[in-house]
Amino acid sequence: MDTMDTPENRKASGEVPGEILTATTDLMASFSVPMSRRRLLLGAAAGAAGTTVAGVAAAALLNAPAVHAEAASGGSTLTEYFSILATGEALFVTFYSHAIANYQQLGIHGNALIALEAIRAEEQLHLNFAKANGGVPATTHFSMPHGAATFQDRALFLATQQLGEDLTNGALLAWIKDMATMGRPRLAEVSGQLMQVEGGHRVVGRVILDAIPWDNWGFGPVALQSFLQVPTVVKAAGFLSPRPGNDFAFHPVSASFPGVIHTKPLSTPCLKPRGFCVGCPTLATS
Repeated sequence: MDTMDTPENRKASGEVPGEILTATTDLMASFSVPMSRRRLLLGAAAGAAGTTVAGVAAAALLNAPAVHAEAASGGSTLTEYFSILATGEALFVTFYSHAIANYQQLGIHGNALIALEAIRAEEQLHLNFAKANGGVPATTHFSMPHGAATFQDRALFLATQQLGEDLTNGALLAWIKDMATMGRPRLAEVSGQLMQVEGGHRVVGRVILDAIPWDNWGFGPVALQSFLQVPTVVKAAGFLSPRPGNDFAFHPVSASFPGVIHTKPLSTPCLKPRGFCVGCPTLATS
């Protein structure tokens, strides 16, 4: 059964132009195409319009000892993982920054705009984490599947937002599988922490889209067999081919936003009742 072809998804996308749905369908079909690891990595390099060469010493900035131990012992393989993660997070900081800058044209106001600002800060938090663990974004310039119109047309923006968050959730699920296979439980757990947040971003988009129901996944779909497929899939979706008229530069933003808590992937369980995390010295402000 095609997990994307459901009555809920058809209803939610009823106002989206047909060419967007075609692009999304083509992308999902591309997930199943067998690809060699070398080809996947070449796909990432082909989309790079600029390279960030400044690195950050992971040992000085790691957020949890278990993450440090697993990342440090993974050598170049895990550096590759964190670099792919950093590239994706830079892409979505860029995406949400442009959406916020064009909020009036997109008709996004009030709580919806606040939600996008919070999401952007969370994506910057994720980027900071990836870089702290040795990740280097492959590029600081990105394209959008529908170019500049993405931030001029509400339906195009929301369709792109849903596509991007679907990709992100699929990628993080693949990360969990890879880390489990590699015997790195803490890094698998961190991906789960990221995936929880990205799933929320997807739902925020569906709320703005006025889709019914807002939250419509019983289980997240398995879209990728390995996290190393991400560069090729993201490039195929139209996010890694910047060119004149469709070139969006990354600029860092503040990772702090009112109400956003749990700003580091600490593994200490939170035993406080819901609603009592504000000011928590081990989680909310750490």
